Amino acid sequence: MMKLFTSIFICAAALSVCSCSEETPKETYDCPINYASNFLAWDCPDNLAFPRIELKDWEKVPVVNGRMPTYEEAQNGTSLLYIDKEVKPELKDVEPYKMTLPRLAYFTNPRTKQKEVVIVIQLVQFKDYVWAGLRYVSGGNASAMMSELQFLLDDEIKMEIKKSIKNPNNNVGLLNKPSEN
Repeated sequence: MMKLFTSIFICAAALSVCSCSEETPKETYDCPINYASNFLAWDCPDNLAFPRIELKDWEKVPVVNGRMPTYEEAQNGTSLLYIDKEVKPELKDVEPYKMTLPRLAYFTNPRTKQKEVVIVIQLVQFKDYVWAGLRYVSGGNASAMMSELQFLLDDEIKMEIKKSIKNPNNNVGLLNKPSEN
């Protein structure tokens, strides 16, 4: 399984080794596991390529459903993860997870330790886990394992939208400000 982590061809929109704000290189990485892990669980709240979203408009966020995204879709923000199965044939069984997107979910941000609403824009089924690409309502993006998400029910969605309209200055996602580091 560790070999799988190191052999993923990754293209995350506006994400690179150095910074969340640089363009992602279009190459395959066979590198130390700690490098691959950065892509499997990243947190880019200050990624300007993913602007703030009004929670009431969450269903309008562009996504790819029913197929793996193209490289261009990973670059334009429609998805976050691109896997080139021709370059990495050992990933031939990796597929999109069968769930219509976008979806809203609660996610406990590992940096802020706060539970917040995120928009799930991509789910990818690997052999042993499901990877999730997330957009913060306040702007930016992140990734997590699907097991770290709690998908909102219809009544929870309505409640979160009402809260965001009633108090826009204390909107869902404002907890996710860039770190001071």
